[in-house]
Amino acid sequence: MQFSLTLAVDDLERSATFYRDVLLRATERFQPAPSHPPLLLLCDAPVPIILRESLALSALHPALFQNLDRHPHGVGVVLEFTLGDLAPIRRNIAQRELHTLYELDDEEFGRRELWLHDPDGYLVVLNEERGP
Repeated sequence: MQFSLTLAVDDLERSATFYRDVLLRATERFQPAPSHPPLLLLCDAPVPIILRESLALSALHPALFQNLDRHPHGVGVVLEFTLGDLAPIRRNIAQRELHTLYELDDEEFGRRELWLHDPDGYLVVLNEERGP
């Protein structure tokens, strides 16, 4: 069985900038068919994460997405990434003056965490595993 996660976003380019330039994730923007709107794939996630603009999703699947805008996009969703080094991402966040929700530096378990929201309100948790 194959699994993927599709998330609705307001602005595909804004999301691409956040994941590519701030979080340093590999992204690929493509158009699945000539008549379909473009989408963004987060390439280095263990499960394919596809970002599609809300308006495009509503146009393609009106019955499924008629209530999409009733709630903020990110409610109840956490995207968690394990990385080798958080330092470059911390610098990117500081340079752009982005708000972080939570930072943890757990020396006992050799783990650092950084929590923040992406532009659409999805909670992103970045982990740096250093070992005990």
